[in-house]
Amino acid sequence: MTSTEEPVASIEMTKATSTPIRALTPILETESGTEDSTITFHLDADLKVIIQGSDDNPAIYMVCASALACASPIWRSMLYRDAAHARGVKDEAGDNQVQTLELESDSKAISLLFHIVHYDFSHVPQEPTLNQLFELCKSACQYRCTHLFYPWANQWTSRLANFVAEADCYSECHKALYVAWTFGEMKLYRDTVDALIVSTKVDFNGKIVNVSGQPLEDMLMPLELLEIITKARASTIAKILDAVRAPIHVLSSGAQSERGVYCKVGKDTQPCEIMMLGSVIPALTKAGLFPVPEPEKFTGSIEGLKDTLDKVKTIPYVGREWMPHMSHESCNLGFRESVMICLKEMAVPLSSSIMSWMSDQAYTCGIKSTTELQQWRQRSEESSPKRVEQNDLVTSLEEQAEENCEAMSAGSAQEKPEGES
Repeated sequence: MTSTEEPVASIEMTKATSTPIRALTPILETESGTEDSTITFHLDADLKVIIQGSDDNPAIYMVCASALACASPIWRSMLYRDAAHARGVKDEAGDNQVQTLELESDSKAISLLFHIVHYDFSHVPQEPTLNQLFELCKSACQYRCTHLFYPWANQWTSRLANFVAEADCYSECHKALYVAWTFGEMKLYRDTVDALIVSTKVDFNGKIVNVSGQPLEDMLMPLELLEIITKARASTIAKILDAVRAPIHVLSSGAQSERGVYCKVGKDTQPCEIMMLGSVIPALTKAGLFPVPEPEKFTGSIEGLKDTLDKVKTIPYVGREWMPHMSHESCNLGFRESVMICLKEMAVPLSSSIMSWMSDQAYTCGIKSTTELQQWRQRSEESSPKRVEQNDLVTSLEEQAEENCEAMSAGSAQEKPEGES
């Protein structure tokens, strides 16, 4: 009995030590799920790219390191320079020497860039949304690979040709502005800059914000453009408020002539203009525009100011001898016309650095240049130091050649025989 029981106990002990019980844990499930979510862009992929998103599940892509290095100088620097490991690249020993690259960007935008650099064009959208273009442009500018958009740039930007007429233009125009900045699309850039100028206002902190309350200084735009927008907004508001102040000053001071300035009929001008003045002041007071504020104290937007003045109506004068063809209903103080003139004459000068960037990006992305951009390029080439030096050299050589010709002519005249004339 003893000899029979001992082998049984030995076998049981052997089984217990060789096959320990191991329960499944959430950690193993997470690791398995992470591996399954990896997207491979090429069969010979030798680089793992990890993009940490807002959630706990990062996007993992397997790509060809050489393709990324050819597409972006930033990626090439991160992969192949001596300081690569300090910038986030590390080798995974025991995993066939696969490198790991960690990026901070939008995972969907990076995925699209990877499809392009691996020649998988079937995933490139023909009609991307504005948000998709915005994120794509941010990533492309971050890694300096906007040249990848050359085949699609004109098609993508053409869909935004009428963007300023859309309902959400003022709240989204900063995104369209960045898209135009990335592609070098000059018309869209001008349109969106104008939209920002007329829609921005000043918040209680004294910052220039858009209709959604987002400060312009927090948006992706050149600092010098923020200064341009601020100055253009201030100057345009000053002109509009001056146009509101002028007729009130003229009519309230009694400086109007007998012929009248604002009456269109030419008869009963004084009572007509007094009636208009008396009817607009209550409306302006209710809108906070009377007394007319100083431009630096006006915090609203140009668009809001325009809408307010459009709603200001004058009460037409009706005389004792009223006749249909002598109606004063068309008489007004010219607020609407003045606003339209101010908006039409709104000057938005762009600096040479902005124009230079737009010119380079239009060339890089294959965007057809506007007349404004072509004229700027021509002026820039003519005024460039190299061009000036070349012109000076040509002029100097021509002058030297003329002097040599004159000297040769004088010498030949002296060598003529005395009998020749």
